[in-house]
Amino acid sequence: MPTEISGSTGVNKIQDNTIVNADINSSAAIAGSKLVMPTGSVLQVVYGYTNSATGVATTSYTDIGLSASITPSNSSSKILVTWHITALLTETSSDRGYAIKTLRDSTNVYEPSTQYAHGYTYNPATDTSTQNTAHTSSSFLDSPSSTSSITYKCQAKSLDGRHVDINATGGRAMITLMEIAG
Repeated sequence: MPTEISGSTGVNKIQDNTIVNADINSSAAIAGSKLVMPTGSVLQVVYGYTNSATGVATTSYTDIGLSASITPSNSSSKILVTWHITALLTETSSDRGYAIKTLRDSTNVYEPSTQYAHGYTYNPATDTSTQNTAHTSSSFLDSPSSTSSITYKCQAKSLDGRHVDINATGGRAMITLMEIAG
C-alpha cells in the first residue's frame, strides 16, 4: 500500500504491521544498528598477525608485536579472544619455557595460572634435539563493557630468563577477536 501525502490531510493510511518485506526495495540500505541479533550471535570478526621474530630473554613480560583492535557495537557484547604463537627454544638444561599473557589496552585479562602453561620441559636424558618448537594456542571470553575501540595484545616472557625466539620458525603468530552479542 503506497503512502499518500497531501497538503490538506498530511500522511494517512499508515498502520502498524502493514509494511512487509515485499514493500522494501531490494537495494534499500538498512543500518546494521537497526537490526537486533540474538544473544550468542557473532557480530564481527577482527584478525591480527605478525610474522616478525621476537627474541625474549627476560622473566618480565615483553611486547611481541601481536595485537588487534575492535570496537564493540554494544556494551553488553562479549569478545572471544583466540591466539596462536610458535616459539623456538634452544635447550641446554631442563625446565625451559615461556609464558604468554593477553592485555586489553593496559589491563591484564589473561595470564597463565601455572609456570608451565606455555612452557616446554626439556629432559636431557631422553630428548635428542637441542632445538624444540613449541606451539601455543589459547582462547578466552572477555567482557569489556565498552563501545570504544579496544586493543588486545600478547606479551611473552622466558620462564628462566634464557633466550626464547617467538615466531622464529617463519610462522605467523595470529590473534582473532570475535564480538558476541550479549
